[in-house]
Formats: sequence, C-alpha cells, structure tokens
Amino acid sequence: FEPGQKKYRELLPPNKPGQNQQYAFEVDLDKCTGCKACVTACHSENGLDEDETWRSVGLIQGGTSDNPALQHITTACHHCVEPGCMNGCPTKAYIKDEDTGIVKHLDDQCFGCQYCILKCPYDVPKYNKKRGIVHKCDMCIGRLTNGQAPACARACPTGAIRIVVVDKEEAKTSPQRFVNVPDAPASDYTFPTTKYKTSRTFPQNMESADYYTLQPEHSHFPLVVMLTLTQLSVGAFFAEFMFKTLTGPQSGGTLNFFHTAFALGIGLVALAASIFHLGRPHLAYRAFLGFMTSWLSREIIAFGAFAKLAILCAISYLWKPIMAFTPFLETAVIISGLLGIFCSVMVYKDTRRPFWDNYGTTIKFFFTALVLGFSAMNLTSITFALFSTHIQMEYLLANISVPFFKVVMAGTIIKLLFESSVFIHLTKGDLNIFKKTALLMTGALRRFTAVRFICGVIGGVLLPLLICQMYTQLTSGTILFFVLLSFLCLLTGEFLERYLFFRAVVPLKMPGGR
Repeated sequence: FEPGQKKYRELLPPNKPGQNQQYAFEVDLDKCTGCKACVTACHSENGLDEDETWRSVGLIQGGTSDNPALQHITTACHHCVEPGCMNGCPTKAYIKDEDTGIVKHLDDQCFGCQYCILKCPYDVPKYNKKRGIVHKCDMCIGRLTNGQAPACARACPTGAIRIVVVDKEEAKTSPQRFVNVPDAPASDYTFPTTKYKTSRTFPQNMESADYYTLQPEHSHFPLVVMLTLTQLSVGAFFAEFMFKTLTGPQSGGTLNFFHTAFALGIGLVALAASIFHLGRPHLAYRAFLGFMTSWLSREIIAFGAFAKLAILCAISYLWKPIMAFTPFLETAVIISGLLGIFCSVMVYKDTRRPFWDNYGTTIKFFFTALVLGFSAMNLTSITFALFSTHIQMEYLLANISVPFFKVVMAGTIIKLLFESSVFIHLTKGDLNIFKKTALLMTGALRRFTAVRFICGVIGGVLLPLLICQMYTQLTSGTILFFVLLSFLCLLTGEFLERYLFFRAVVPLKMPGGR
C-alpha cells in the first residue's frame, strides 16, 4: 500500500493465515448503514447477471414502540469450517482452499443439481439458469492474492466489512461467537467463520423484518416425479415378492414378468425425469464422485444399481441361461431399491430444514412405496387375469387383491394422519417454522393440499373398501375400472404430497432477506 492508503490497509489482516487458521469476514454492525454499496460492488466485480447477488443486506427489528431497534446485516458466504455445500455436492465442485480457508466453487465441475442450495443453511449458493450451474462468493480470492481487499470491503463507505484471520478450532469449539445475530441459523452445523461485532445489546424480541412473510419454495418438479416414481417402482417389486410369498414361487410366471416389466418401466421413467433437474445434464456421469460425503451421490449410485438389477431381473424371466438367478436378482432389486429410498430420505434430512429433518420424511417416502407398490400389483395382476387364462380372477381377488387392498388402506390412513399432524401447529400461539408450513398449506397452497387429501382418501381408502366389500357382486371389467381409478387417485395424491413437500418447506437463511 502507498503511504496514503491506510484506510485500505486496515481492511486486511497484517499476516496471512497460519496453521489451522483461515481468512474470514468481520462485520461491524455499528458501522453498517444498509446502503448496499457492498452488494453493488460485488455484483460489478464478479460480472453477475441483473437478477443475481452474492452479497445481500438484510434487516432485523424489534424493541418497543417507545424504544424501537433496527439493524441492517450485510452477509455473503461465511466460508464455513465444514461447509454444507461442499459436503453435499455429488460432483465435488467445491473445495476449501488449504492456505486461505476460502470455500471455492469449481464452475467446470458443477452439473447444476442445486443440492448445495438446499444444504447451505445461509442461502449462499445461487443458481444461474443461463449457465446451468451454481456459483457463489469466493471472497474475491484473486484480489486477496494481490494484496487487495474484496470488492465489498473496499466499497463500504463506513468500513463496516474487513478481512480477519480466525482459528478454525475456535469456530468449532465456540460456534456461538460466529454469525451470532438474531434469527440466524445455529452455527454448530457448518461452523461459519464470519464475525459480527457490535457495542449494543439487542432487545430479546429482535427478529427478521420478513419473519412473518410466507412464500412457497420452488417446486423442483423433476424431483417430484423422480421421488414418487422411484418409490412406486421399489414398492411394486416388493409387492411382487409378497405376491410370490402368498401364491408360491412357481405361480403366475407370465404375470410376474408382466408386473416386473411394469415396475421396471416406471423406475426408468423416474430416473429419466431426474435428468431434467440438472442444469448441465451431459455431465450426469460425475454424480458418483462425492459418494464419501454426499447423500445425493449415494442415492444416485443406489438407484443406478437398482435399475441395472431390475433390467437383469426382467431379462431372467425370458433368458434361460440366467433364469436360475431370478430369485437372487429379485432380492437384490428390493434391497438396492430400499437402500435407494433410505438415501432419498437422508438427502433431505441432511439439509437440516425442520420440515424435512424429522421422522415424517421417512414415513412419507417408505409409505409412498408401500401404498403405490401394492396398488400397482393389484392393477397389473387384475389386468393380466382379465385377459389371460393363466390365473383365475376369483382366486386372485379373494387371496391376493383383497389382502393387498387392506395393506393399501392401512398404509394410506397412517400416511395421511402423519401428513395432517403438521396442522396441529396452527393451534399454537408462536409462529414457529412448522406453523409457517401449515399456514402455507392452508393458505397459498390450500388447493393442492385439499386435492391431495381428497385423492388420498378416495384412492387409498374409499375405493379399496368398496372393492373389498363388493368384489363378489361386480363384473371383472367394473373391478378393473375401480382398481385403475384407485391407482390413479393414489398416484395423483402422492405427486401432490411430494409437490407440497418441496413448496411448503421453510428454508434456513440469514435474517431479513433472500
């Protein structure tokens, strides 16, 4: 620095990070006026699109009418010690620089799955639809390398932002000292390193200015299709296993192939749908790279194995050289499918979003497989029996379909009860995260919620009950019509449940703005 540049010298630490240390932002809240010069400088420095920002300025408020309190909070990436974005990335598109501790995103490695957005509790990574990738703040590492402060710090007219050196161990052992502002997510998850300092004591009721603003999240429609149909496919294979258990391994060989082909087709459609969620689908082959830390990578590997085993299983019904391996393949398909559903559960629980990070996600995903799988088995078996002489309709209905419909009814009732349990929070006085979800489902998303429960009750309870009670009095064609209607209602209801799963979740983020 030149002699007259003392102001800029103070924005950087005197020494580079040593062992077990890293660079971090330090924000003096007493100096922050909310002018957003830092936002503009960051935008210009990084050449962002018009609707993109890597740094934002939020607002918290509280106090009393006689003594109100207001505080602007500037925030960007916190360059965590254990970054959620890096640990969750299936392509290893994030690295934490060993010398500086800066968390960098490798644009050329990213295939645009956007899972890092869900994993980051501070809403830092931003998706660029034009480029099909996510990117984020890198603390202007190029400027730091040349001895210059990041653009945000350099542009701040009051000197509220500067770079300091922090101990990584301190961030892990005393996380409450970092990002310690009202309404910020807990710091004991990713161990952020940004320090906010102030000489004031905030009132106890300080909260985000947008705390009472409710807005549905992105629907992630390809994931809605993928999750619902993969669980249907796995459930259908399990239902076929139960069918063989009840009727004997040699019964209905042609029916078993017919049902296996149906379950396989559904599974392949599901995996194809997931590709449409990627910003750069031609790089999908990289998805396995992060399997050591990423549940998404493990999910992709598990369902990839499931698909290959399911194809072999279907072939084994037709090709004599591997026909002896059919029982082994059927078991392997079910195990890999159940493992895939477990990984799907963990993908969302690992985001720490309260609506996802609880036992309800496990129940929803596995019970979707149960009710759709057994309903699908009824549909394929009754369809097959109607046009084939290999199995008698009367025997099938009495010994297979009715017991399977009872499983569907029980599973649907349990699932709907767990889904509706979120509405209990509407009776509570405080506006917690679960109450926000309930308000979204009964407000902006009320039509989807209503149709979801109507379809669930009709397809999973009323129609199966009607068939169980009156199947001896109905024609085969009428029974098939009711079975098909039941399956379609159930499938529609499960699609809507998964749609609400994404749209009604309340994300973790820094206070006062997105």
